Amino acid sequence: MPRTLPLIDAHCHLFLPDYAADLEPTISRAKAAGVIAIVNAGLDAASSSLALDLADQYAGLFATVGWHPHEADQYLDKNLLELESLAKRAKNVAIGEIGLDFYRQNSSKEAQVKVFNQLLALAASLKLPVVIHSRAAFKETTAILKAHRKTLGPILMHCFTGTVTEAEAYLALDCHFSIPGVLSFPKAHDLKKALSVIPKERLLIETDAPYLAPVPHRGRRNEPAFLSSTLLALAETIDLEPTKTALLTTQNASRFFNLPLDDLKEPS
Repeated sequence: MPRTLPLIDAHCHLFLPDYAADLEPTISRAKAAGVIAIVNAGLDAASSSLALDLADQYAGLFATVGWHPHEADQYLDKNLLELESLAKRAKNVAIGEIGLDFYRQNSSKEAQVKVFNQLLALAASLKLPVVIHSRAAFKETTAILKAHRKTLGPILMHCFTGTVTEAEAYLALDCHFSIPGVLSFPKAHDLKKALSVIPKERLLIETDAPYLAPVPHRGRRNEPAFLSSTLLALAETIDLEPTKTALLTTQNASRFFNLPLDDLKEPS
């Protein structure tokens, strides 16, 4: 795969303390690996603001403004106005990550549902895409998205690792799918089957850094420079040549987030 071929990391968290000691080298390694754009996803108001500050500081970095379901119990009504203000900043490209996580239940289900509904409505009012976190909450997530679907723009299922049934349900809601390094793990059988029913134009790739580093980096702190390993796993799974898979996912991400990138052309 040519080193100059552009890749887009559709979801990571470079504002976390994991990168405090080497943020600039991390970004430099990503650029050297061909990553031309990185989307940092906010987890609450403070981290969304940090993500936007990084986007203002570094070319090729963008941000999403959101409130993670783990933090739903800490959400106050006044935070909605704060998030709305942040979402209007120039390098914000979506509302997210938002959604439901009933696996860990770090916050109550009631609080998670309230925040999810409020931020979907915010995304609709601002005409922004949404980036969805859903874990152990498939039925509830699809029901809420269905209720909002007519007013929403593009929907991205972040870190999708689901089944064929889940993929088909999200496709019925016109969703896109961001594929993480989990695809490179030996036991990613369900995800590989799900990819057989997802149209190629719906696929993006992500690191979710610092989490879920792909093989051969598994067990290490993840970073955007490792995105090419996920790309290669996806190319093998969907039986598409790696350069074409890279171009496909990069164009898909550029369109989904409306990124100002004009150099994404078919390789000669």
